[in-house]
Amino acid sequence: MTSFRREFLKYRREEHTRPIFEVENKIDPDYGKSWLCNACRLPIFSTPFVTTTTVDPSVLLHDQCTNDHLPPILKAHPLHPGKDLILHPGTTTSSPSLYNCNRCDSICGSRFYICGCGYDNCEIKLDLSCALTIKILHKSHAHRLTAIKGKSLSSLFCTACGTQHQLLPDDRGKWDLLSYVCSPCDFWIHPDCALLPNAIILIGHKHHHPHPLLLTYSDLAYSHRVLIGKKCAICDHPYDNKSDGSGFYLCYHCRYSAHIKCVVYSDPHHISFKPVLIRAAQIPNLVRLPMPNEYTSVMKTVVTNYVGGDNCSNSNNGDHTTITSTSTITDDHQSDKIHEHPLIFHDHHQGDHQPAVARVCNACVQLISPSDPFYSCANNNNELAGPCIDFFLHRCCAHLPATLITDHWAHRDNSHPLTLLSKVDMHSPFNNMFLCYVCNRQCNGFAYACEECGYYLDVVCAIMSSASITHDAHAKSHILQPILGFTSQTCICCAQNLRPLYGVGYGCNNCRNFIIHAMCALLPDTVTHKFDRHPLKLITTTTTTTLDHHPSVVSDQEEEPMFCEICERDIDNRLWYYGCKECDQCFHTRCIPTLDHLSKIKFGFTTTVRVPGHDCPLACVRALSVHGYPCQCGHCERIIREYDKIAFECSECYFRIHKKCAKELLLRTSVQKS
Repeated sequence: MTSFRREFLKYRREEHTRPIFEVENKIDPDYGKSWLCNACRLPIFSTPFVTTTTVDPSVLLHDQCTNDHLPPILKAHPLHPGKDLILHPGTTTSSPSLYNCNRCDSICGSRFYICGCGYDNCEIKLDLSCALTIKILHKSHAHRLTAIKGKSLSSLFCTACGTQHQLLPDDRGKWDLLSYVCSPCDFWIHPDCALLPNAIILIGHKHHHPHPLLLTYSDLAYSHRVLIGKKCAICDHPYDNKSDGSGFYLCYHCRYSAHIKCVVYSDPHHISFKPVLIRAAQIPNLVRLPMPNEYTSVMKTVVTNYVGGDNCSNSNNGDHTTITSTSTITDDHQSDKIHEHPLIFHDHHQGDHQPAVARVCNACVQLISPSDPFYSCANNNNELAGPCIDFFLHRCCAHLPATLITDHWAHRDNSHPLTLLSKVDMHSPFNNMFLCYVCNRQCNGFAYACEECGYYLDVVCAIMSSASITHDAHAKSHILQPILGFTSQTCICCAQNLRPLYGVGYGCNNCRNFIIHAMCALLPDTVTHKFDRHPLKLITTTTTTTLDHHPSVVSDQEEEPMFCEICERDIDNRLWYYGCKECDQCFHTRCIPTLDHLSKIKFGFTTTVRVPGHDCPLACVRALSVHGYPCQCGHCERIIREYDKIAFECSECYFRIHKKCAKELLLRTSVQKS
């Protein structure tokens, strides 16, 4: 081993002993391709970077191009074996140096290596990419790519587009021809393909498409399911042919897709495209998260992408969509589908002089804001109405599409559309409770179901399964796409893996380390709880690093332990939680009732049972929710504990029973009748 190699490995070992933040940067993906590292003059791409805001905010440096990570001396370098190379002090401005690299003749960046003997005796200068191994992160590959320069790189086939790029006559014999390589994976990408636009609009006459196409790659987690059985819309070749390249442009709304080489390198008279910025692209089904609070239903935003017209008209208000009033009662045809009685429309509680109460939508099982219009059952004033007393719908939830197609991993047969069911018959004692295949939670709201396959989704998960999102915790210009299946990566919010079959989340179209569960992505920005008089703020890994959102974070050296005010257990500040800065209180996300594992069950008369020995119908309630103290089961006479989760009660008779006891009695009765 040469002394240069030994010295280089020494610095690499020292580098790996230090904690390196390997999560990709969150800048605009379009900026990542146009902004250059001030030290090596290579694009930033998705590589983590630092900026010296106190000196010059325009100075950007790759994480490995800072003085802390660059070896100050290179001994026995192959390009200058006789003497040591030392790191030039560099400049503090965004302007490049006035020196050219002696190997590739490119202009050196603010940091480069010079001969240790000084300028008088030896004038050799090497830029960072010639002196060292510079590795960058690019969305096309899971590993860091090595930037290499050479004369004969055009002989390689680009993995992204599957073509051999032609060498221009003026470039022959030059050493500054740049490429990006991952040797262990035999992956190579040409700089032209590395700089392709992130979003385009096809404008050719034959292959025109109305929606933006996003650049993606076949090895990304959310691309596997999309590409199964699909062909390129231009060349009609299947995507399992690796010779066509791993990169393609995709419309996540229509599933229209085309190879990079078919779009970019085809005859411009046959097909042409127009680059667009991601932040300016009109991407269908795009939902901007988080929602402001638990009263702002995501359904108001996403349903308008499926149905239009006056029944679900909208107006843009900032990042979210709000609905406007246009009708007073549902038409008979729609009403018959979702409820047995006519539905009355309440326009912003007009004429409702009752005090504001917490109404829960029977379809999506989310809170209805006191200021939002809603539907109620026309029969809800009847004392014998039963469940109709508590029947409410968001306005948009009253106009859900009758059928949906989903790409979920557990439902492979897309020839079976999902049908909207207002009542799910599970042929069990609690026949309107079902398990959602996306969030793995019990639900008693409306469902989209394929009863032939025994496949059920709650309406929120069903609608969101085909939506794209952005999240303030990551970056507003980074598009997150549904991951429908299993991935070994962990959720950024809860640090749990996406489970097989039930595991559904979102992955970043630009980064490979940002994965989030669908339910975690839907956590609202603020929530209310009776333990605190202020709204509780969602604290993410992004907000905690600012040291501004919670008083428990004192400094980088000292952190006070945090515990949840509800369960009194420790809170890991690397995960997301809710906090109140004024009261110095913290809460697990799982401990907030409107967000926990029972948050998709509407308690009350939506789910009722009748058990032998008690004449009144029993309503579904949270265990320990009655008067806030333990109560005794009317069947087994044991205490109903919090871990029992669900119980049934008759508030008139003060009769309560375990869910398992109610199930046992009902099953015993059904056996006796048969």
